[in-house]
Amino acid sequence: EFNSFHIIWKDVSNRIHKESLNPYSTTFKQGIQYVKDKLQMSAHFINGTDELIIFECKFDKCKPALLSNMNNPDISLHDIYKYLPHYPIIQVHWEIFETSMVPYKRTIYIQRNNLSKSVPIQNIVISSNEKPTFNPLLYECDLHKLKVIQDAVHSKVSRNYELRGLLYEMIKNVSHKNIKKQINYNEKNPNKLILNEKILTILNELKILYHDDIHKQMGYSLQLWHIC
Repeated sequence: EFNSFHIIWKDVSNRIHKESLNPYSTTFKQGIQYVKDKLQMSAHFINGTDELIIFECKFDKCKPALLSNMNNPDISLHDIYKYLPHYPIIQVHWEIFETSMVPYKRTIYIQRNNLSKSVPIQNIVISSNEKPTFNPLLYECDLHKLKVIQDAVHSKVSRNYELRGLLYEMIKNVSHKNIKKQINYNEKNPNKLILNEKILTILNELKILYHDDIHKQMGYSLQLWHIC
């Protein structure tokens, strides 16, 4: 019975797999391709690394060993193993070396785009009817925008209770008294903390990380306090 013929192979996680093949109708090339497809399918569902970098059969380590210079890959499994005792009720071991990766089409492009140069503030014209919008994490080249909408900014930043609370905890035990005074540090009320970028320089780092192309690819999924 052909279903008594089995190929045994082990993956990189040392999990043993047992494949039942018909040695009369399956060639060695088809058998190798079958194992290759199974490996790719398994890697795809486990961790997405279904693009093979290396896939090689170690002929000398197979049991029984195979000739590395097999002239005819289309030879049937029957012709290879028919001389073994108890054939076809046998199990053979194939040694496969395989390395895979995530396909490039499913990776994120991490090279940053060229940032636009800062525009002099005197060259900026904003309509009196236009309501300025504020993104709390701007690049340094966008400093002119921050100056133009400074009045509208303060009220929106002050609502960022989570970020303010986190920074409150960070400076609670490490900042000098004069710094605490400049940012209106209040032990009983963290909401009165002033988010002064010149003192709390971590805010500038948050801007860079928030606007990074990788975070953009993620759909800006992280909030300010997450990044902090």
